[in-house]
Amino acid sequence: MKKLRISALAKYTKSRIGHGSKKDTSVYDLVCEALEMDGMPLPMDITAKSWVMSNLDYIYIEAKKLSSALKKLRIPHASELPKTKQVKAKTQLKRDVSSNSFLNTYAWRKVRMEALKKYGPKCMCCGATPDTGAVMNVDHIKPRKLFPSLALDVNNLQILCHECNHGKGNWDQTDWR
Repeated sequence: MKKLRISALAKYTKSRIGHGSKKDTSVYDLVCEALEMDGMPLPMDITAKSWVMSNLDYIYIEAKKLSSALKKLRIPHASELPKTKQVKAKTQLKRDVSSNSFLNTYAWRKVRMEALKKYGPKCMCCGATPDTGAVMNVDHIKPRKLFPSLALDVNNLQILCHECNHGKGNWDQTDWR
């Protein structure tokens, strides 16, 4: 029986179906999916492991071609890349503050509530309130996209109704407080 070289299997599979592995999927199933992409579907009367083992020569040849191509392109192997330090949570937050997913974070919801308590639920531009049917928003005076360091600063927040907030947009820096 041929020796199973996991690095070649991984290289071949990643080249065909990407880097992310599917949860609860065996290595053999992933390799079978990659083989199927090369026009070699798994026969109904054989197991995934047997199919992979019977195609090892093909897999190794394809993995070797990939290695040769990477060398020609002078793309460094992962082991040759410099080790990077882990990014701190604050640095990671600074990169993500301009995305809509930021508005679902606990940190944003906490500072949003602080602003509502500090200023009350009244539009600082037109005076509308929830009692008059207005939907209230907590607005960044200096936009998150341009000033990511101020995204969680309560002093950069103001209360606006939906209409005023939408009209202000992220290009206007008017402080209505």
